[in-house]
Amino acid sequence: MSTRKRLTEISWQVPEPVYRQDPALSQSTLTKYEREGFENLDKLFEHVETPSLSFGSMVDCLITDSEKAFNEQYIVANIPNMEPSIEPIVKEVYSQFHNSYTNINDIPDSCLMPIISQSGYQQRWKPETRCKVIREKGQQYYQTMFMAGDKKIVSQETYNKVFACVRALKDSPQTHNYFCEDNPFDDIERYYQLKFKDTLDGVEYRGMADLLIVDHKNKKVIPCDLKTSAHREYDFYKSFITWGYQCQARLYWRLIRKAMDRDDYYKDFTLEDFRFIVVNNVDNPNPLVWLFDKTQSQGEIRIGNTVMRDPCTIGNELSNYLQFKPVVPSGIVVKGINNISAWIERTAQK
Repeated sequence: MSTRKRLTEISWQVPEPVYRQDPALSQSTLTKYEREGFENLDKLFEHVETPSLSFGSMVDCLITDSEKAFNEQYIVANIPNMEPSIEPIVKEVYSQFHNSYTNINDIPDSCLMPIISQSGYQQRWKPETRCKVIREKGQQYYQTMFMAGDKKIVSQETYNKVFACVRALKDSPQTHNYFCEDNPFDDIERYYQLKFKDTLDGVEYRGMADLLIVDHKNKKVIPCDLKTSAHREYDFYKSFITWGYQCQARLYWRLIRKAMDRDDYYKDFTLEDFRFIVVNNVDNPNPLVWLFDKTQSQGEIRIGNTVMRDPCTIGNELSNYLQFKPVVPSGIVVKGINNISAWIERTAQK
């Protein structure tokens, strides 16, 4: 009988910055390519920061790590609500001029205008008016960034919503057992943010699982991912389709399964279908757990009228595009005639 071991021992043990910088394909890259297509290959690896992603990261931090870790990354401050179009301008102004100016009111128009013009903010206004408004509405935020240093600024309102999600996840009967502390007497362990990396069909992939629950007594592993959503938890199936989460479930399952199969202790464990734990970030969070029963399916799957390509099919296609950099998608004839009906049928299957 093989010796019991921690699941960490069979994972890819690297710091998160190393994981993020690794060139292996991730599920987010696959799903972004599947949504945006060939024409946006040059934008595939651009870093995107949205309020929704930031919110999810904060919930993840508090759930999967600790309040101490949260306080090391974020600072909660009473800041005025700014128009969505102004905040990125002030951030860029701070990035360029905080070493020279401690107050945004001291920054000349000649320095502000290139940043404001590039953003496209209020192009019909006079330059001096645009600068005046940015100073007035961005002054407090600019000062708060000085206080925050390298930390990300979070409004009290946002933090309250984050905390409400965390509390609901930990207290709700439907999700409490996923996030409670390990009990040494029940033979169950919870692992957060374990990383895995492997080659599937000749292409390297990586994945980081929010939560893996190991039941040593019953010899099973339950893979879970935490999702925050602006929609009600009962509408998660819509987000599942829109953001291609089937890709994440199937890819992560394969990466984890390969790591388990190589290990004498875990090779006999069952790896269950992927579960998504969903909580809304608007108000009155009511977490729900969703099981993807086609996690272990190979190849193309169809659910209702939705066709979902296999993650390795997407990965092979994308890998070839990134390696050979063709000027047109595979299947398009440059010197010759293309069949419209055939192409419509082909693209309808994606």
